[in-house]
Order: sequence, then structure tokens, then C-alpha cells
Amino acid sequence: MIKIQVPGTSANLGPGFDAFGLALSIYNTFSFEEKNDGKLTIRGVERKYQSDTNLVYRSMQKVFKKVAYRPQGLYLHSAVEVPISRGLGSSATCIVGGLFGANTLIGAPLTTDELFDMAVELEGHPDNVAPAIYGGLVVSMNDHGKNIYIKSSVHPGYEFYALVPDFPLSTADARQVLPKKISFGDATHNLPRATMTYLALTNGSEDILRLSMKDRLHQPYRKKLIHHYDTITKKAKEMGCLNTCISGAGPTILVINSVANLHFQTKMSAYLAEKSPGWQILPLAPDHTGVQVLGG
Repeated sequence: MIKIQVPGTSANLGPGFDAFGLALSIYNTFSFEEKNDGKLTIRGVERKYQSDTNLVYRSMQKVFKKVAYRPQGLYLHSAVEVPISRGLGSSATCIVGGLFGANTLIGAPLTTDELFDMAVELEGHPDNVAPAIYGGLVVSMNDHGKNIYIKSSVHPGYEFYALVPDFPLSTADARQVLPKKISFGDATHNLPRATMTYLALTNGSEDILRLSMKDRLHQPYRKKLIHHYDTITKKAKEMGCLNTCISGAGPTILVINSVANLHFQTKMSAYLAEKSPGWQILPLAPDHTGVQVLGG
């Protein structure tokens, strides 16, 4: 049986809207086996996902179609850690898991970069699938149909926490609240801050990171969809974290903390338990490896 492990991801990271993505140490693991029974069997997920509309299966089909392969039957199992519809790249894990699972199952005829292009086509944008595949801190773009990325490592002086609420938020809904046009001032506000945020995450410039993550393109609009956003982010900064941002389209809040700021997790856990009991805190680290084939 083949097993594929895919990290969850956090896209945007404040001012890096639709460009930045970070792989994190939370994983969905997908198991695959080709059968001769002519059936599609899907386990490990709710019944509504146990059909040919399953995103992992649909992603597998894209590989099979490209190389003209037709499996006799398939068994697929999902072991899910990444919360669904919380802004931590759950759909990207399904797409990447399905593509790499199918490719491994049939002898790996496609390269990683070919699978990356297919993942972008399925997801519609590269900011989650790029770090899910390559790991690390990634900035990505599409230039005339060509997907391009740069990967860097996060400085070891940082640690991350995902503050995950008990309510979902779909990417489609989060897109609906965004403006159709942005001002020149908002664009010039974000450009230097995005650059500084990326560099500060790689070189450990904590003082820069405290200042650089303010965004004007998406967070002012999306935060209105996240209950208690302003209160929780204010409290996180009072507890000494370096900065916060909406993870992906939300509703999860990503906290960036210095490893020297001890006891943040304990303090925030106690605060959430008292003031926002539906929220949970997940301690995370950057994943610099990306998708892995664990068996097969």
C-alpha cells in the first residue's frame, strides 16, 4: 500500500496576498491501493465524501487521464489532521495527495514540477499547493501560464500557533467580501511590507516582523467574517507575540512568536478556554520537506 503525507499550509501571511505560502507541521496522510474488484472504496472520511466526487480521487483521475492509465479498482483511505474549511490548506492536501498517490501507484511517470502544474490547475492558484509540495516558505506566481516559485527556509527563532475556531469559512465566501478594485495607495502600502515580511521570516529580523505584516488588500475585509478577530489578535500581541495574520482565507488566525517568548501557548490556551471556548490552539513548526511518499 502506498502512503502519501502532505503538510497543511498557511497562505498570504498578511501582506503576501495570493503569493506567500508556508508549509506547517500538521498533516493529512492518504493511503492508496489498486484493486481488481472494479470498485472505488473510500474510507476515513464522512460518507458524503465517499464517492467519485471526492477531491483526492478526482485529482488521481487527472494523472490517470494524462498517462492513459485505467485502474481496475481503487482503495483510498484518508487520515485527516488538517481542519476542513479553516484556512489551513485542507483542499491543497487532497489535491497534492491524490496527484502524488496516483503517480506513485503507476511507477512515477510524471515529474514533481509536472504534478505542481496539475495541482495549480486543480486548485486555481499556487499559494497553497506550492508549499504543500515543496515545503518551506514559498512565494509563487503564474507568468503567461508558467508556474514559478522560490522556496526559502524559515529562521529557527520563530514558532507558530494556529488559533482555530469552531466555525468554517469557505474560500468562496471569503473572496466575495474582497473589493473589485484597490487603490494605488493600498498597493504601494503592501509591496514593501510583503518584501520585508518574507525576508524577516528567513533572516530572523523580529523587529521588522513586528511592523511589516499590516495588510490592506484582504484582511480588513475578511476579518469581519471572523468572530472575535480583533479581540484575540490584540490579546496575542499583549502576550508578546511578534505578529498575527489570517491564515489563508480564514477563519484560523496564525500567530508568529519568538521562541524566546516563553509560555505563550499556556497563556493563550487559558484565555481561549475562558473567553472563546470554541477555539483551540495548535502549536506548529515550519515543514521544510513538503509532500512525502511514506510507503510503496
